[in-house]
Amino acid sequence: MKVTRTLIADGPPELTPICQAMGFLRADIWRRYGALGNLGKSALDIRKDIVARNLYGSLPVDGTIRNETTKDVVNDLLTYKAAAKLKVRQAIAKRTNDPTERKRLYTLLKNDRWLDDPFLHRQMRKHFRHGVSHTANQFIVRSDKHSSSIVDGRLVSVIRIAKPYGQDLRLVTSTNGKHVDLTGCNLRVCVKDGFAEIHYATEKGAGRPHGEQALGIDKGYTEAFTDSDGDAHGATFGAILTAYSDAAAKTGKARNRLHALEKKHRAKGNIAKADRIRRCNLGRKKIDARRSRAQKRLRTAAYQSAHSIVDKAALVVSEDLTSPIASKVQWKRYNRRMSGWAKGTLAEALDSVCEQRGAEHVSVNAAYTSQMDSVTGLLEGRRVGDKFYRVTGDVLQADRNAALNVLARLADPEITRFMPYRDVKRVLLARSPAPLSVKRLELGDPSRQPSADKSIEQVCSR
Repeated sequence: MKVTRTLIADGPPELTPICQAMGFLRADIWRRYGALGNLGKSALDIRKDIVARNLYGSLPVDGTIRNETTKDVVNDLLTYKAAAKLKVRQAIAKRTNDPTERKRLYTLLKNDRWLDDPFLHRQMRKHFRHGVSHTANQFIVRSDKHSSSIVDGRLVSVIRIAKPYGQDLRLVTSTNGKHVDLTGCNLRVCVKDGFAEIHYATEKGAGRPHGEQALGIDKGYTEAFTDSDGDAHGATFGAILTAYSDAAAKTGKARNRLHALEKKHRAKGNIAKADRIRRCNLGRKKIDARRSRAQKRLRTAAYQSAHSIVDKAALVVSEDLTSPIASKVQWKRYNRRMSGWAKGTLAEALDSVCEQRGAEHVSVNAAYTSQMDSVTGLLEGRRVGDKFYRVTGDVLQADRNAALNVLARLADPEITRFMPYRDVKRVLLARSPAPLSVKRLELGDPSRQPSADKSIEQVCSR
């Protein structure tokens, strides 16, 4: 399994002009080929077009760095389009059950002929917006244009630069290099505040064995995951996200006042004072550093929880949460925290750990898994916070109840992964007996009804 590792090195000033030139190259390629400019073209076609038009030959950068960075940008661009096409395929699956119509739409989409069909055109406009790039701090080094050695107990990487474009670059890393092998791989050099990051690909071992169970899991907020055995994984996930979200909101309110003050002085003609406010009080170094720390902590918690799940399971069944979750709750604080909910990190961690350790990960339709009674398999009962109230009056732990429903949905032949939620609801209601259960839910014992005064953590834990 290929993974990316990072080395920290010093940042010589010669890196800055290379990054600036490659930043222009990235932005210009995205401007020219970020939408219809790549229609019907492969990566090779786009690179040939760039060479034929000699778009970037005049940039004062070593030719191999320019060419490898161009390849990287073009691959990113086509990956972005492929991700958009995946979402359109899901929309096609939800639109029709006719195999002939699905095949027709899939064929048009695959062959980049989505302009020929109004539905495909609308969906691609929605998911494949014109991309832009503001990245101007990195470049790619080809595998045969760098070498490494140990000097004074430190790994030193030397990037060879053609003579007309400067001298060779010597990057002294912070590692002793005992377990690092840079031979035969391209390097991505990212320049940050006074230092550089060297990203390289390496092979990762299979890891420890997986468990033997089949587990359903419910992705949450307070905890990263809850499995169908009732065990919580990643208990610190919600606390990290809440602390970061609240701190970011507090800082944002203060910055808004400073922005208003800066605009006021600028409108009055006090340009010098407005510039000082912008320079001294409206920087982003601390904000970006805080976000980076929070992302790293969330990633660590996500991977630790994924490993603890695979320690138990050979088959992991999770909700397909690629689509946004509609919510009736309209609190600003709730929406802010949920917008920062790192479900992408959770999904990535689960996929990566299962692949590395040889476990199977299957996604199922997420519709109504939190609102069903796992004992009866029917759409009855009510979830509030971390409790699920059955129509009989019994109370279940809500996350475990949802995880059991997720596991049961794997064997449900009537509900497919991309079935629209309205169709899922129709299937579930058709299975319900007489509407007595609904009446019992509405007229149940008031003493068993949940309190309306609930914390945001309870609401956020789906």
